[in-house]
Amino acid sequence: MKKITLLIIIVSCIFMQGCRPKESHSDPGNAIYYWRTTFTLNDYERSFLQKNHINKMYVRFFDVVDTWSYDDWDNVRPVGTLLFLDSVPQGIEIVPTVFITSEAIEQYNNFTEKLYDRIAAMAATNGISFKEIQIDCDWMESAQGKYYAFMEKFHQLLKEKGLRLSTTIRLAHTNCPPPSADYGVLMCYNTSPMENWETTNSILSTDDVKPYLRYLKSYALPLSVALPTYSWDLAFNKDKQMIYIDYEKSCLSGAHAVKELEKNKYEIISLENDWESSYGEYYKAHYVRHEEVSTATLMEVKDLVLKHLSQTPQHIVLYQLDSAQLSKYSDHDVEEIYR
Repeated sequence: MKKITLLIIIVSCIFMQGCRPKESHSDPGNAIYYWRTTFTLNDYERSFLQKNHINKMYVRFFDVVDTWSYDDWDNVRPVGTLLFLDSVPQGIEIVPTVFITSEAIEQYNNFTEKLYDRIAAMAATNGISFKEIQIDCDWMESAQGKYYAFMEKFHQLLKEKGLRLSTTIRLAHTNCPPPSADYGVLMCYNTSPMENWETTNSILSTDDVKPYLRYLKSYALPLSVALPTYSWDLAFNKDKQMIYIDYEKSCLSGAHAVKELEKNKYEIISLENDWESSYGEYYKAHYVRHEEVSTATLMEVKDLVLKHLSQTPQHIVLYQLDSAQLSKYSDHDVEEIYR
């Protein structure tokens, strides 16, 4: 009888184990940056968020810059504050993101409380709840110590409030110890100097990423991966000195005559240019380099980076939510990039 009872128990356990749902690691979803000075979404952008299952948006709230004068923030001040003109989509986590210049970090003297208070006030004013804040800082070597000290103190402040801290990680910083944060977002863009005319594509090049791959496996901070979907034209004067970024691509579209020098480099033969009359010959665009990133390059870089990370990234993040830029990629392309 005992043997029969034991057999029934064993069979029942096996049956229950088979009926129990398998432990699932739910898809954390996709993410995207929003990096403008006004928050407003058109129909394409709202649809993009929905059909690509985006559940997290890193939204730039403001920048912190060095003022070179004393004020309430100890030599730094917030600029470019985001103006909310539209509602935030339901079901998407908003991560307030602040860009701090390297020069401002060098002036750091305990403005962490004021930084948090300003973020919290903006969020409350616009009906936004948040569980995380992200800091974006392309720190130079001279600011490294101050940056690490700031991150340590800000991380501790957020911990006390039950919040998480994330930070952007430049490829060039992957050979340094990670800052104090819950995780980082590896920025796989702006990989080479834009001001150098000889550069082929400053936004993203596989060859520019490869030298940093060896540091990723041992990088002691969980990483998500950010990829660029933006494009621009870079205008150079007759001495091939970069003079401005042409986001509207007006140099090429407004040129009377253009000569293609290489695949994405052009000489402007004739152009009606107000810059010349207003600011002189130095600011006249003689050369233009058009830069955008193909789906093939995005996939190649993503696959390379994922192979070298010590763990699967929580998110693939696109930079940024902009219908004019994203519409160049097919639905299938975006799906593959996020996959």
